[in-house]
Amino acid sequence: MRNFLMATAAMGLAFSASAASAQEGSNSWTGFYAGGQLGYGWQPGDSDEVVNFDRNLDGNFGDAFVNFQPNALGRGGMCGGAPTSAVPSSGCSKDNNSVNWKIHGGYDHQFGEGAGFVVGAILEYGKSYLYDNVTAFSTTPAVYKMQAILKNDGAVRVRGGYSFETGTLAYGTVGLAYGKITNTFSTSNTVNNTSVTNPKKNATGLVWGGGVEQKLGHFSIGALYTLTTLKNDSSLVRLGTPFVANPANPFIAQNAAGTDFQRSFSKFAFHSLRATVSYRF
Repeated sequence: MRNFLMATAAMGLAFSASAASAQEGSNSWTGFYAGGQLGYGWQPGDSDEVVNFDRNLDGNFGDAFVNFQPNALGRGGMCGGAPTSAVPSSGCSKDNNSVNWKIHGGYDHQFGEGAGFVVGAILEYGKSYLYDNVTAFSTTPAVYKMQAILKNDGAVRVRGGYSFETGTLAYGTVGLAYGKITNTFSTSNTVNNTSVTNPKKNATGLVWGGGVEQKLGHFSIGALYTLTTLKNDSSLVRLGTPFVANPANPFIAQNAAGTDFQRSFSKFAFHSLRATVSYRF
């Protein structure tokens, strides 16, 4: 995080210097612009996420499953992260944080000269590299991990704020978000066959936040915070019939076709803090 803040400050100084030597632009924010963003993304605390089960395959999750009873974790053998071993008492690692970047283009309109209200719209797209895990431990012992991976995301946002005489714009923003999510599953269970439905998903959701931006001639630099929530509730994992016939196998005890797994959280959420640079035409 320290390296990111230092890099952001250096980038801001560099663009301030180049803007100061550039031809002086209008004081108005009205017009088209294009640029880029570089920042840091992290996920909210979701250590209370669990895996829910549909044992009779009736489409309703939350069936009791004695093989996943409370243990050292104290929450039904579940954790909102990646397992460090197949033993529940070893716990789980936290989900990753990551650098993210985007390119953007947009249009603003300012009401009045100098100080005044500003409204606009922006289209952005880029990379995030975030992973969201949830793990279930069975009494066998065995471990079952569901992972959602977000690598590409974008948004269409509107923003509105106030520009001061100094050329500083403070604004809020909200919009529609998009992300390409890949859902995977891994387990130390080598007895049952497994399958994942809807492993790849074009997820949609909402994004909102706020920021500040400083106009410097034909350039503007700023800082932006956003919270994005993408819908990710259609992916299921099935633990199916065992490779070797065994009527006592717990995953086929209520339905011979197996047991379905589903995450308890239906959204992939993440925070982001980014430095922004734009050229204003």
